[in-house]
Amino acid sequence: MTEGVTGHRICCFGDSLVNGVRDAEKGGWPMRLGRRLINEAKREATIYNLGIRAETSEGLKARWKFEAELRMVPEFPTILMFSFGVNDANHAEDRGEETTMRVSPGKSATNAAEIIGEASKLAPTLWIGPQAVIDGGKSSKDINERLEGLNQIYGETARGFGVPYLDVHATTLTDQDWQRALRRGDGYHPDRAGYDRLAELIWDWDGWRNAVGFG
Repeated sequence: MTEGVTGHRICCFGDSLVNGVRDAEKGGWPMRLGRRLINEAKREATIYNLGIRAETSEGLKARWKFEAELRMVPEFPTILMFSFGVNDANHAEDRGEETTMRVSPGKSATNAAEIIGEASKLAPTLWIGPQAVIDGGKSSKDINERLEGLNQIYGETARGFGVPYLDVHATTLTDQDWQRALRRGDGYHPDRAGYDRLAELIWDWDGWRNAVGFG
């Protein structure tokens, strides 16, 4: 394991879709990327899965930098990866209103800009856009419409900071493998096959491949 840049420390921040809820293999897409780096690419890497279930951009903003700096050492290159937004777009449970987001689009945009702007100064940063929830009834359609709006805002924010952004919302909304995996899960989290699919999308992405030295 000596070819190219080795010893990456990769911090993966986000919510339950980063953490790997409903994944029978545990670990979600970060675990899969780490396994492929070691087994297929023969690269040394340490993957930190720092996803927290139900976390919004508000919670992520408060914690990510402290957690990242604990894991950064001069001897090893660090990559910071982020994926969030589904909980921002979810219904505000405390009010019981399906028309109210947990985090407003404006606040989510502000949080995202603060997180990504600061992260991009600290280390190479990658951003995976929010994944679609199940394409089902009115409740999930409302969330997917909100996610489409956030996805556009996030993509513009990423371009502004020069951060690679993987737009997966439209893909996961129409991809039958992802949608079937959501049906086997709980509508928000896929089963194992869904995490396989998401990891594949990230693995083939130029942003990821360039960051780890495949480009």
